[in-house]
Amino acid sequence: MSSTLRDIGIGLAAGTAGGEALKRTAQLMWDNTGPKNKLRETAIEPRDPFIVLAQRVWPLVSDKKPTPAQQKQFETGVMTVLGAGGGIAYVLLARRWPFGWLLGGTIFGTVFYLIEDEGMGPAMGLAGDNRKYPAEAHVRGFVAHLAFGLVAAGVARLLGVTPKSRR
Repeated sequence: MSSTLRDIGIGLAAGTAGGEALKRTAQLMWDNTGPKNKLRETAIEPRDPFIVLAQRVWPLVSDKKPTPAQQKQFETGVMTVLGAGGGIAYVLLARRWPFGWLLGGTIFGTVFYLIEDEGMGPAMGLAGDNRKYPAEAHVRGFVAHLAFGLVAAGVARLLGVTPKSRR
């Protein structure tokens, strides 16, 4: 197997694990969010951005209206693909930069948060105006993406991805 295919496979595993860590971290923090902030955030963002994205992508793959079960599966698939893509990106970068897995995962999670939560979500209309969210929402997004980066980096390391300087 080529090293590129191997890295893609490792990235898929790392990103899938990282995505699960992101989802669980965000949910744990949401469950501990006060009712006032939950109401405020729900008013800004009434639907999960992943659901909005999945609803926008569905017509590209089917001309039929999805059943509720299909919609749920598709939403899960979209989240999985995004996580897997993030994992592949991490592995491809980690092979080239001089950071260890801990610092690399921290940097990647931070950049992933800035691009996805603070940039793409609002720009694509998947999330509300960043200035309207309480600080707690930004912290939750950052911590969840940090969990993604660290878990993805840890899995990649366990599967043999080492920084350029350590080869």
